[in-house]
Amino acid sequence: MEPTRVLFVNAVNPHVESQNRYPALGIGYLIAMLRRRFGASLDIRLVESQVDAAIREVRPHLVAISSVSPNYNVAKLYASLARVAGIPVVMGGYHITELPSSLTADMDVAVIGEGEYTICELLEVFLAEGSFPARSLAGIAGIAYWSDGQLVLTAPREVIGKQTKSLDELPMPARDLMRIRPHTNMLTSRGCPYNCTFCASTRFWPSIRYLSPEYMIEEVKHLIRDFGVRYVTFHDDLFIANVNRLRGFHELVLKEGLPKQGFRFSCASSATRITEEMARLLKEMNFVSISMGLESGNQEVLTRLKGPAFKVDINRNAVDILRRHGIHAHASFIIGETNETLDQMMQTYRFIKDNPFSLVNIYVLMPLPGTPVWHEAKARGLVTDDMDWDLLNTSFELGWRDVVLMSTKVSREQLHGMYMKLRRLRLAKMARAMINHPFQMDLASYGTAKVKEWAHRAGILRAPGGSRGIAEV
Repeated sequence: MEPTRVLFVNAVNPHVESQNRYPALGIGYLIAMLRRRFGASLDIRLVESQVDAAIREVRPHLVAISSVSPNYNVAKLYASLARVAGIPVVMGGYHITELPSSLTADMDVAVIGEGEYTICELLEVFLAEGSFPARSLAGIAGIAYWSDGQLVLTAPREVIGKQTKSLDELPMPARDLMRIRPHTNMLTSRGCPYNCTFCASTRFWPSIRYLSPEYMIEEVKHLIRDFGVRYVTFHDDLFIANVNRLRGFHELVLKEGLPKQGFRFSCASSATRITEEMARLLKEMNFVSISMGLESGNQEVLTRLKGPAFKVDINRNAVDILRRHGIHAHASFIIGETNETLDQMMQTYRFIKDNPFSLVNIYVLMPLPGTPVWHEAKARGLVTDDMDWDLLNTSFELGWRDVVLMSTKVSREQLHGMYMKLRRLRLAKMARAMINHPFQMDLASYGTAKVKEWAHRAGILRAPGGSRGIAEV
């Protein structure tokens, strides 16, 4: 009996460098769980572009699509391609979890929240029925589906490791279906102890849970042994949240001799967690850079974005600590908060200029579904549950006249001018830092991808079809 063919689709814009920089580990966990449960009875593929061609060549029995809100138009396009081919569609990811009402007629069922066990139960139904009849879906927790033309939501599914706070029951993601570079990523926790107004991640992960140090070191060794990885960036929202776990990982990293072998790490942290002891532990493990969401150089704006526990002085102190320990400080900043003035944005500019950052990212505040910023934007009539999602996925450099803006104090033209001023400062910082930055190993691929992205955004590489110029669907 031939295996059931399942085509997973990561709905990203194939032309945008940041959306294709790292493997889609969330999908990788789903595939690994399916393999554990069903083994050789499934033939699973994963694509991120040329979906129409993949549907023709693979001839899948089922298509599963994952999408964030800015790419939801892309996801809808892919679902329609599957529908035309007569293939059932399972939808998952951040967007559909927050807005299950956006499930389209081309999509049969949505996975709400964490999907590892849900996708296995859905496959059991599909393998038994050859479809997703409503009578067989009602007992599956954590889904939305159509029944007689009406959208039905089942009871929420309990998150993995809710009681134990452990994620060790998960298999390692199926990286064999992905492009793994010498610098790659890992996810070792889910959730965040903070509740920033603009962050969708903390709404998707309702509680914080961790992989153990023992699991983490085995995954690192797997990456070294099977994929030749030499540098791992941890994409946890707050990698160092659990200090005891970090100490345990520190012990195992040193025991394996990874720093002496030149193996490198990076991670994200809150500035509030950066202490002398923390920096020492990270440096001894050969963490070469730490990314922090510092958001603003103005205290009033910072408080509105992140809460009263976050201070500009704490941010400045964290950067100084990292510098003293020889760790590159990376930071992201947001402008365009509802009541932020030009003078307050200039305080962010001066903060960036006066501090030793190696890399800086500049963002304009975006309302993502489920966040407090989204609810404010919706109350002001700036967004709706069935809006054009491309408006959240438009380059601010080139599409600044169209994007959704929260600001009430600064005009669109002024905000664009300030954004470009900050971008120029960002490039100047990067140019100086790259002489001795560990990201040098990524420069060639990064530069090539950014040139292609810019050309695409400017319309040079546009081709017919797709969502706002996504040519090869």
